[in-house]
Amino acid sequence: MNFDEVKKQVKQLPDDPSTMETRTFASESVVEEFIDREVAHHHTRRNASHGPLPVIIGITGHRDLREEDLPQIESVLREQYLKLQRHHPSTSFILLSALAEGADRAGARLALELGIRLIVVLPMPRGLYEDDFDEASLAEFRALIARAEHTFELPLLDGRSPEEISSHGFPRNQQYASVGAYLATHSTILVALWDGVTRKLFGGTSQVVRYKLEGVPEPFAPPHSKLDAPDSGPVYHIVIPRASNPKPDGTPFTLHTLFPSGYLTEAEAEQAYRDMFEKMDTFNRDALNFAEELKEHRRESKEYLFPSKAYKTMPAILREMLDFYSIADVLSQKFQTRTNLLQKWLLMFLFFAASFQQLFPYPIEEKAIVVLYLAMFAFAYLSHAWAKRKAFQPKYLDYRALAEGLRVQFFWRLAGIKDSAADYYMRKQRSELDWIRHAVRSSMTETIADDPSVEIPGSTEHERLTQVLKHWVEDQARYFARAAHRDNERMIKIERWVWILFAATMAIAFAQIFLDPDNPYPWLAVGTLPVLGAVLHTYTEKMAYAEHKRQYDRMSVFYNRAPQHLEELIETNKTAEAQSFIAELGREALIENGDWILTHRDRPLEVPKGG
Repeated sequence: MNFDEVKKQVKQLPDDPSTMETRTFASESVVEEFIDREVAHHHTRRNASHGPLPVIIGITGHRDLREEDLPQIESVLREQYLKLQRHHPSTSFILLSALAEGADRAGARLALELGIRLIVVLPMPRGLYEDDFDEASLAEFRALIARAEHTFELPLLDGRSPEEISSHGFPRNQQYASVGAYLATHSTILVALWDGVTRKLFGGTSQVVRYKLEGVPEPFAPPHSKLDAPDSGPVYHIVIPRASNPKPDGTPFTLHTLFPSGYLTEAEAEQAYRDMFEKMDTFNRDALNFAEELKEHRRESKEYLFPSKAYKTMPAILREMLDFYSIADVLSQKFQTRTNLLQKWLLMFLFFAASFQQLFPYPIEEKAIVVLYLAMFAFAYLSHAWAKRKAFQPKYLDYRALAEGLRVQFFWRLAGIKDSAADYYMRKQRSELDWIRHAVRSSMTETIADDPSVEIPGSTEHERLTQVLKHWVEDQARYFARAAHRDNERMIKIERWVWILFAATMAIAFAQIFLDPDNPYPWLAVGTLPVLGAVLHTYTEKMAYAEHKRQYDRMSVFYNRAPQHLEELIETNKTAEAQSFIAELGREALIENGDWILTHRDRPLEVPKGG
């Protein structure tokens, strides 16, 4: 494409991509209708066949690509983009790019051609960034950025002024390093158009690749314990020659998938990430399949988390996050219902199997008893196999974990907290739960076009913090108190029945000994009542009521002290301290939920042994 054609395209494109508008409503009665319409409109703009959770592809690489190599580079890139889309049909893909010359733009052009959405992250204010480009390059940059869904600028590091990064030198190079770190942190997959040569260039391609494989260091990432495994991920390394190095380290235009360390074999690493992407696609498929069925429940979920009358002019970025939360929340509830029902069925089959076993000495055809006995176990195993194939319990727990991460992220963002819940969630639970952190981070990618402390029209910082206090902190204090009491009552009630059944068994046995020891039928009750008691006791163990009570009691004490302290901070305008306290509450909530998830993962759905 020549320069005149590029300029013509630029004139035809808007300077700023369209975004959802924010309005001030005269009546609260139309707020919820407007929000649902706007969210639906946004999802329509995405793709009606894709779920809400995107996979983020970061692109990095050399600027000095050779013109004659572009067809081959694009061919390899196209193959990888199409492979991802083909293997994950329910998932949308987003390319995260800085739109530097060369690799960044080659990846962006092809992504847009294939229907992959583009989000542009700039290392510095746009005006200063554009100083890097000549006239033709600038026109191409503006043509591509006009087609991006979102564009945003990273903050200047160390409190630097724009003047300090206006010329080439360490401060400006550090900004380029920061955008590389951002790509490594926020991408699920990093595509690197790289010659394979490791250099010590600050902000260079090899450094970005290292960030993705080994984790991002300070000052580009929050401090973390050396005992914590860093967030990392796979790199799709496409070996390319470049103008300054025509002979790359490797066969040109071949793909090598690089994985973080910590896996015994490359096959194990590949399987782990394949499973992660599959779980993300499964979530999207469930969101699509059950969309109409759960529509009303989603409305209730959003209303519970943050009443519609309270948000009036909430920006689209928060509405989308709330919408995403509601999807995870109602899907979790759906699979919770199925999991709990299957648990009851399995225990019921065990009880009836044991009951039929007690009938052997009695005047019922032995063959019929054997058939009934085996049928109970057959039903149990078939039900278990069905539930396992449908992954009822894993989905219930995973979607519950995702919803909790999104809940914390929503209120952190409302409070103006820049932290990502993904940085603190499931830190002890690597491997199979990694996808949840990626999901939380991916859900934020659509909201990063604005600074996390974005002003909410019609509300002040004081009002936003008050909303967090009322709709999260106070609500959580009430919830944990209710939940601890509820599960304790359930446990006491069931254990009371266990003792009643035990006492009844003893009473019948003693009465039978002294009254009519030859009558076989009371002995049937003596054999089956203890089984029923054991089934009820097993149910309380599977539901983890005792563990729940301990957790909820601890969190109830923690959260019941929180509202008064937070209210004092808000009323005395100690905003920074209030935000720090809210961040601490969020981290505690994430820890508690992680422990809750592990408690239930240790109690899988299974066919009871015995009978």
